[in-house]
Amino acid sequence: MAHKAKKSKRFKYNLQTLLKVREIRKKQAEEVYNEAKRQLEIERKKEEELRQKEILAYAEFREFMTSGDLGDVGEINRHKVHVEKAKQAILKQLEIIQQAIEKVEEARLELVKCLKDQKIIEKDKEHKREAWRKLMDKEAGKFLDDIASVGFVKKTRE
Repeated sequence: MAHKAKKSKRFKYNLQTLLKVREIRKKQAEEVYNEAKRQLEIERKKEEELRQKEILAYAEFREFMTSGDLGDVGEINRHKVHVEKAKQAILKQLEIIQQAIEKVEEARLELVKCLKDQKIIEKDKEHKREAWRKLMDKEAGKFLDDIASVGFVKKTRE
């Protein structure tokens, strides 16, 4: 990006559209990141609910076992299967949470990349603005020198 600064009344950045595109991509990446974080929170709440159900299933099984009425082996197996299903549901939910964490990390990395890309363009814009400002100051100095030299020549002629 080694374009020279040009004389003009106002600074005009030649990559302004690219800067706008980078800003749009950054906003999109932020939205994806926020959605991934929100989804992770939902999955964590589901895990907490499943843990509560597991605790309840254990409590029911313990209550059944301590009640003294252990008549049917099938009933014991049903309680045991219920507890096992609760454990399996938690394990599946933990896998889902792990996938959600990976999505959040991917979205975060993409957001960081977009932010870096935007910063690069913004830095370039500032450097070009500074180069333009220096050029305009130099031109103003030349103009003042010309006026001064014309005035000097006029005085020497008189």
